[in-house]
Amino acid sequence: MDIVKSIKIFQQVVEDQSFTRAANHLNLVPSAVSRQVSELEKWLGVRLIYRTTRSLHLTDNGRQYLDKMADISSQIEALQALKEDQSQLTGKVKITAPMMIGNLIVPKLLLKFKAQHPDVNIALTLMNRKVDLIEEGFDIAIRAGHLSDSSFYARKIGEIAFKTVASSDYLKKSPSLNDPKEIYQHNCIVNTGHANPKRWSYKIDHQIKSIKVKGDIETNESACILSFAKAGLGLAMLPELYVREDLANGNLLEVLNDFAAAPLPLNVIYPSNKLQSATISALIDFLVSNFENTASNN
Repeated sequence: MDIVKSIKIFQQVVEDQSFTRAANHLNLVPSAVSRQVSELEKWLGVRLIYRTTRSLHLTDNGRQYLDKMADISSQIEALQALKEDQSQLTGKVKITAPMMIGNLIVPKLLLKFKAQHPDVNIALTLMNRKVDLIEEGFDIAIRAGHLSDSSFYARKIGEIAFKTVASSDYLKKSPSLNDPKEIYQHNCIVNTGHANPKRWSYKIDHQIKSIKVKGDIETNESACILSFAKAGLGLAMLPELYVREDLANGNLLEVLNDFAAAPLPLNVIYPSNKLQSATISALIDFLVSNFENTASNN
């Protein structure tokens, strides 16, 4: 029994949630995939997957072994990478990032990295929720804000500043706005992708305070918020990189600048219990070295 092969097949079945789809990815027949998983279960002495005619589910043992197998696979990749020439990086990297930067900055960075390392396969997933890197099989995540999870390594790649903006048409027809406490009089475009979408942070009396906002438009996508704000539908709080051009040409005006909170740090994080391949290490180094320059030129 080729234990490494069986582990890879099991991981593919879990990723695809299907023996048939895993077989297609691996260029095998479904019966061979099923047999490899059964042999792995027999070798381990535990049930890994509950199978039905329509679906499959990991057992508790299956989830535990999947985490351990991810470590084993990473270490095998790292061993293989010892013989790799850094100029000839290969392999697949799964990366996740929040939508607010993933739509604008991350693709440009990955395009540059791919130009240097064309044999690297990249799987980018944009989502606003906090993912479990181990459970969901990601190698790298970009996160905004202060980190609290010590089980991961983190390297700062930049900062992200937020600005409160509105169109001149909206401000002309709305109450004056000289203090964050006056926001209750305004229609705010709510970003449901944030952890606390109806709370905006401002620096008041040398302290960061959370101000409750309300509005008749909600969306989880920053580009949509930008469009709504430019159309005069309300106040918006957006990353500076989204509004830089529109502030410069007068499509939007910044308000409450004196109360703006400090920029949030941006970090690239990765599991501390993984032995990294040369490809993952190179991508992390690339993000650290190039993020700020790419963001400033956006």
